[in-house]
Amino acid sequence: MSDHRLVRAQGVGRAALRIRRVIGLGVLVASLLGVPALAGPTTPSPAGKSRRGPYLFAGVPWLTPADSLAGQLAAHGYKAIPGGRAKDRRNFEGHLFEGWTTITALLDDRSRLIRWEISIPAPGQTDRDPYVSQRAIYDDAVTELESKYGLKHTTVDQLRFPYTRDDGRGALALADGAATIRSEWFGPGANHLSVALDERVSVVLVYESPQWSATEKERRRKKAKDL
Repeated sequence: MSDHRLVRAQGVGRAALRIRRVIGLGVLVASLLGVPALAGPTTPSPAGKSRRGPYLFAGVPWLTPADSLAGQLAAHGYKAIPGGRAKDRRNFEGHLFEGWTTITALLDDRSRLIRWEISIPAPGQTDRDPYVSQRAIYDDAVTELESKYGLKHTTVDQLRFPYTRDDGRGALALADGAATIRSEWFGPGANHLSVALDERVSVVLVYESPQWSATEKERRRKKAKDL
C-alpha cells in the first residue's frame, strides 16, 4: 500500500474510532441521566397510561344538565331516591360490586354536573370485621379503575399504632383515624378521581370535574362578601 493510501486509511480508522467513542459516551451519559437509549421502538411505561381522562362515572359527561341524569343513570340500573333533589344536587341509588350504593351528583349554579360522590357502605352487623369485605371491594375498585385509567398516581395504605395489618381490627383503626387507605388519579385540567375507605368503613369514590374547584372557589367568595 502506498504511503498516501496508508495515511488515508489511518485517518478513516481514527475518525471511526472517534465516532464510536462519542456514541459510547452518549449512551453512558444517557444511562446515568435515566434517558432511554435509542434502540428501536420503546413501549410507554404503565404510568403513562394514567394521564388519560376525563374520569367519568357511568360514562356521563361533565356539565350534563341535572334533568338528564336520571335517564342516563337508569340505563346502568340506578334510580333516583325519592325526595333526593336539591338545588345543588341529585341523589340516586343502586348497586356497585354487589353492594347497595348511594350516588350523589353535585351541580354548579346552572344545574350542571360537576362532581360525583359515591358511597358503598359496610353491611349491617356481622360476626366478622367489616373491614375484610370492604377492603375486598376497595381492591376490586382500584383494579377496575386501573384497567380503565392506568396506574394510580398516588396511593396510601397505612395502619398506625396500636393497629397492625391483619390484626382483625381494621374497622376500629379507620374509626380511630389510625388508618389511611386511598388511591388517586389526576387528569388534565384538574380532573380528579379517588377511591378510599372512610372512618365508617364505606368505600367512597369521588369524581371531580375541572369545573368543580372553580365553582367552589366562587361560592366561597360570594359567601365571604356577606361577612
